Amino acid sequence: MHCAILRCACVATLNLYRSAVSKVLPAILLAVVAASAALPGATLAKTAVPNLNLPDVKILSQQRLIYRCAGDVRLPVRYLNTNAGAFAYLPVAGKRQLFVSVVAASGVKYVAGRYVWWNKGNEGFLSDETLGEDAEPILKDCKQIENW
Repeated sequence: MHCAILRCACVATLNLYRSAVSKVLPAILLAVVAASAALPGATLAKTAVPNLNLPDVKILSQQRLIYRCAGDVRLPVRYLNTNAGAFAYLPVAGKRQLFVSVVAASGVKYVAGRYVWWNKGNEGFLSDETLGEDAEPILKDCKQIENW
């Protein structure tokens, strides 16, 4: 019985994730273009960015923050709230990544492929899910230090 309950919970979580992804995909595309153009030092080559028009997706608010993490690492994060979902845009492994918010028990959890940016209040951490549950976060003890 316990296994059946867990299997139902896993299926329900997967279905919820698929539903959320299909609803926010247009917003992701818009957010990638908008966030890429607005980050310091970002450039968009004319040939790299297609003409994109998503009239139903609107950026409602945005916030640009800088965190200082363990090892004196500075992490710029741009948060985008749209009518189709919430996103975080931050550099990981030398590339800027767009993270999509997903359901979390506490704080806000953002996911981009194998990476997870989790923040609560003025603190956060970045982890790589492929390293296992017991692995140390890639960036830990991140504390908001300023807006940019």
